[in-house]
Amino acid sequence: MKEIKILCVYDGYITKDIMSGMKELEKFGAHITMINDDQIKNVGDVTNRMLLLEQKGIAEAPTCRTLLENCSDKEILVVHCTSVNKEILEACSKLQAVVVLRGGIENVDSSELAKRQIPLMNASLRSADAVSDAAVGMMIAENKNIARSHHYMKEGRWVKSYINQRYIRNMNKCTVGLIGYGAIGSRVAKKLKGFESQILVYDPFVSKEQIEKDGVKVVELDQLLETSDFVSVHLRLSDKTKKFMGKREFAQMKKTAYFINTARAGLVDTEALTDALKNREIGGAAIDVFDQEPLPKGHPYLNLENVTLTSHLAGTSSDTPVVSVEIGVQKLKDYLTRMAEEDNEED
Repeated sequence: MKEIKILCVYDGYITKDIMSGMKELEKFGAHITMINDDQIKNVGDVTNRMLLLEQKGIAEAPTCRTLLENCSDKEILVVHCTSVNKEILEACSKLQAVVVLRGGIENVDSSELAKRQIPLMNASLRSADAVSDAAVGMMIAENKNIARSHHYMKEGRWVKSYINQRYIRNMNKCTVGLIGYGAIGSRVAKKLKGFESQILVYDPFVSKEQIEKDGVKVVELDQLLETSDFVSVHLRLSDKTKKFMGKREFAQMKKTAYFINTARAGLVDTEALTDALKNREIGGAAIDVFDQEPLPKGHPYLNLENVTLTSHLAGTSSDTPVVSVEIGVQKLKDYLTRMAEEDNEED
């Protein structure tokens, strides 16, 4: 079997020990080299890099010099949040494939890869369980005032009546509208079935037949917004989905409905959401992602009574880094097996 050179870039989140799982590919003829991206030392660096990529694009993200110095003879690159930009690609004369060990691919110049006809693989399901767990938890926390009550009790206050007192609901009496039905949205639906919630779905990128196989109802966006007690967004951020939720959409929601965002800040017009909450046009919100992170002092969200905030934690799980590498290993096993079969056919 022909040896193929794979360069794996670990960091402070997917550590060297976890990335070592890639050595399983040596059974498939791979020679594994591992290097460190010392610009990404911890989870905070990861979220900062993701926000930079989301807001300013791959061209603004720094090049990992260690990667640049070690990539020229490698045929496959495996990265987490490290940039695979045009500078890196120009240095990789033998590159055959790129693997990103996260759901998004913003840290790769995908258009440049496409020009070079180099396949890109990612760990699209790596955070699906963590984020879907968080989305359901955020619904319950906002509806049942869990975070607010905890905060008041820390202050020595025993509060029994809240701003949403007249519309605190049982989940089995609620309709939950899911905007987006990919890996995360579909898992949210599955978990909500255990609560006996009615589930509505709007996703212009997934076929009605595929969604309805799971026993949920597909509706148009207007109907979802007008009838749901919770609206949870699970779209990928793109030019088509930027500020998908704006003034018009919040105005269509019930005055008692909750908006949940564990996806991307850019999907939401922050000013429109702030106004909707402040003016009680919607019942409340639970938000994990923000246009600016950390959330700055004086941000209007911090003065609202009808919002639950978490510090970009939805995808955080000790299982996620290991799962990321497991997915990457499996995808590369499949890739290397196909390559070996094609080589045998040519022989």
